Amino acid sequence: MRAKFTKSGITAIVLLAVCLLAGAVPVAAAAAGGEGDRPVPPNHGFLFDKDAYAIPGSQGETVGSQAFSKLSLRLYGGYSHVLAADVNEGSDFYFELVELYAAQSKGTVTGSYSPLHGGLNFGADLIYQITPNVGVGLGAGYMRNSRRSTATWAFEASEYVLTAEPVLTAIPVRLGVFLTFPVGGRINLTADAGAAYYAGLKFDATQRVDFNATEWQEMSVGSTEAGSANVGFQGSLGLEYMVSPKMGFFVEAAGRYAKLGNFDRVTGISNSSGGSSDTTDGKLYIATDTDPDFPISMFTIEETPPVDTAYETFREPKFDLSGFSLQAGIRIRL
Repeated sequence: MRAKFTKSGITAIVLLAVCLLAGAVPVAAAAAGGEGDRPVPPNHGFLFDKDAYAIPGSQGETVGSQAFSKLSLRLYGGYSHVLAADVNEGSDFYFELVELYAAQSKGTVTGSYSPLHGGLNFGADLIYQITPNVGVGLGAGYMRNSRRSTATWAFEASEYVLTAEPVLTAIPVRLGVFLTFPVGGRINLTADAGAAYYAGLKFDATQRVDFNATEWQEMSVGSTEAGSANVGFQGSLGLEYMVSPKMGFFVEAAGRYAKLGNFDRVTGISNSSGGSSDTTDGKLYIATDTDPDFPISMFTIEETPPVDTAYETFREPKFDLSGFSLQAGIRIRL
């Protein structure tokens, strides 16, 4: 038994994670007033204390209060853009079908398929500072990308309303190196690079056709068992503004390479206004028609691996979360 779903033809572009080089600045102890014999370092702007902003400390301040914080917490959120080429390849089948009909003078189409790309992401990183400039951190986040499309196909005396909404969600767990470079005043240049495991990767898609005012047909596909190849890489570059020695606000752009594999199993459900219902479990494939006059692809769920024919070819989709993020947040030195 087989259930078919939809398509889009967007070429996958691979964004490589930012590779960054950094050098650590040695930690120097700050000079204490009075009878201490320790020399004052020529440049102590990297120290996260009051002297970093030329604000005189109180007379009771000790040398130990000027040591840099060993731990810091980053909280961030923002816009996330993913390629999701195969998701769009399989999710726009009905839209391409009615556009092909319209090109053959079989009715007219209003609206079109809108590819899934944009979404939101947020997360947190806990960073251990090896030096004031170099730290290693472990973090986790949440990302969700979705897009709803609507089109109307009018043919003879009938009107068909098409809708589609694919959704991708994941929980990236990442390990990375975090770099901080003072560039003057209260401004720091920041960068990070590392690997991420995309736990909880999930794909859901719904397609629906409404016609003749009261009739409809709806099909959905949802992942039930994730695959194992869910590792990617990412890096970022940004600026931080220190509002105090212990707190800074930052903005950054992050690049991400995460071309993840297929799910081990998905479930497809088909319902209609007539009361019929059908459920199919299996593996997700993209079926492509080989007829050059009918260049359409769609999702199909197969219980056993399908075999290419003279009329149709099959391949497993990739769930490509590669892309970029534009985000802002706060970093707290603990």
